[in-house]
Amino acid sequence: MYYEWYKKYRQPILVAIVGLAILFTGWAIFNYVTRIGKVGVTISAVPYSARVTINRQSSGSGVVWLTPGTYTVKASSDGFSSREKRIEVTEKKKQNVVSLALSPQSDSAKKWAEAHQQDYKNNEFYGAIEAQENGKIFSDKHPIVKVLPYNDPYFQLDYRQDKDSDQITLTISTSSPRYRYFAIQKLRQLGYDPTDYKIDFKDFKNPLEQIHE
Repeated sequence: MYYEWYKKYRQPILVAIVGLAILFTGWAIFNYVTRIGKVGVTISAVPYSARVTINRQSSGSGVVWLTPGTYTVKASSDGFSSREKRIEVTEKKKQNVVSLALSPQSDSAKKWAEAHQQDYKNNEFYGAIEAQENGKIFSDKHPIVKVLPYNDPYFQLDYRQDKDSDQITLTISTSSPRYRYFAIQKLRQLGYDPTDYKIDFKDFKNPLEQIHE
């Protein structure tokens, strides 16, 4: 019975199988070609129905493929505060991950968040990966951060990341001109040229102002 059925429909079955194989192969080739030179980026947003944009272009949660570069990723959802991040997509990262957890504002959003605490916990996993990968890239770009802060009884060497960029400014905290000089010398002893960095002298007191007073 089955043999007779197969014999009767053999040609349509073979045509269907060949068609599916061609379709699958074409789909695989299309994906491969469109991903050449691009990096997979995992976007995790909570709530998962949040509207996600990349450089103001509609996207979504999950894996997206982007050419290496800097992007602004934003997630928004009714009743929740929006969240925006500036990210660097690079092949130097083992995993390119963006974690966006939106805080509930309206009563209905708060009820949803209370019932979906596990979603926020799951999102923390991606947040940890994101922080780890970004930390590696940042310290590789600015090796000096690995030895800072440096605390001396008379001065402190530290750094801050400039707003809206991945550049840094070194900070030297001491009110004494003498120990500011020692702080600069310590930078050289640590193996870094102070002229390569922007330096902000904190707790600085202008001696001319003291004379005027």
